[in-house]
Amino acid sequence: MNLLSLYYFVELAKELHFTNTAQKLYISQQNLSQHIQKLEQYYGVVLFHRKPKLTLTYAGEQLLASATKILAEEKDLVNRLVNISSNRRGSLKVGIPAYRGQVCLPDILPAFYSKWPNITINLITESSSKMEEMLFEGELDLFVGIMYQDKARLNVTPILNDLLYLTCSDKLLKKYFTDSWEQVKRDCAGGVKDLRLFEKVPFLLPQPSLKLRRTIDQCFLEAGVVPDIFLEAQSTELFMSLYPYNYGAFFGTQMRLQSFLRDNPDANVFPLIMDGRMVQHRLVLAYHEDRYLPEYAFDFIEITKEVFDRLSRVRPVP
Repeated sequence: MNLLSLYYFVELAKELHFTNTAQKLYISQQNLSQHIQKLEQYYGVVLFHRKPKLTLTYAGEQLLASATKILAEEKDLVNRLVNISSNRRGSLKVGIPAYRGQVCLPDILPAFYSKWPNITINLITESSSKMEEMLFEGELDLFVGIMYQDKARLNVTPILNDLLYLTCSDKLLKKYFTDSWEQVKRDCAGGVKDLRLFEKVPFLLPQPSLKLRRTIDQCFLEAGVVPDIFLEAQSTELFMSLYPYNYGAFFGTQMRLQSFLRDNPDANVFPLIMDGRMVQHRLVLAYHEDRYLPEYAFDFIEITKEVFDRLSRVRPVP
C-alpha cells in the first residue's frame, strides 16, 4: 500500500467513473485499475462493485473514510516540512466558487506569487455547503464562501457582506406595470421593501438546494408571496445571459452583478430589503483550527482580506 494508490482510490471514489478519473489524474485507465487492484490485494477486500455501475462496497466506504484522513495528515506533514525546506515549495488547496474567483483572483494571485513563486494553488469550485464539508474533512486548506454562522473548530473571518439585488429591465417593468412602471422604478431605487409589488412578475430562481435560493425563499415567505417561477437553474450566470430576452426578473449578489452591469449598464438593480435592512450574504474566509498551515497560507489569507476589503467598497449600482 502506498499514498499514491490511496490518492487514486479517493479520486475514483469521488468520480465513480474509471475513464473520467484517469483523465483527471493524467494517467491511463489501465494504470488506475492496477492501483485499485493493488489496494484490494493488500487489504484482501473488494473496494468497488463493478456492475451494474461503479459503486463503493462497504469495505470501500470504510477505506474512503480512513484514506481521506491519512491523506490530510500527509498534507499536514508536507506543510510543516515546507517551512523547514529551503526551496519554499508546497501546495495550497483553496475552495472558492468560480464566479467569485473570477472577481478576486486576478488581484490576489500576482501579489501572492511575487513572494511565493513555487507554491502550487489548487482551486476547488463546489457549492459553499460542499466546500465547507471538505474543509472539515481536511480536503481543503482554505475556504472562501457563504457561511451565516461561525462553526466550531473553524477559524472564520467575515470578508464581505455580499448585498442582494433584484434585477430586471425597463421592458419587463413596462410589460407588468404598464402605466405605472416609471413610478415603480423610482420607488424601488432605494430598495424593494415588499415583494408583493412583484408577485405577478415571473422570476428566474436558483435551485432550491442553494443557499442563495433559501435566502430568496425567506424573503418571499416574509412577504407572503408565492413567486411565479419561469425557470430554475444552478447558475446565476445563465440568468444574466438570458437578460436580453426578458423572461423574468432574477436576483444577483453584489460580486456577480459587477461584470453584468458593465455589459448591461441600463439594467435595473434594486436592493432587496427585509425587516428594514438590506439582504446580504455573509462571505467568509475560513480554515480548520486543528490543521497546520504554513507561512504562505497565512500570506494568502492576508492578501485575500485586503482584496475583499477593496471590493466591499464597490457597489454594482450604475
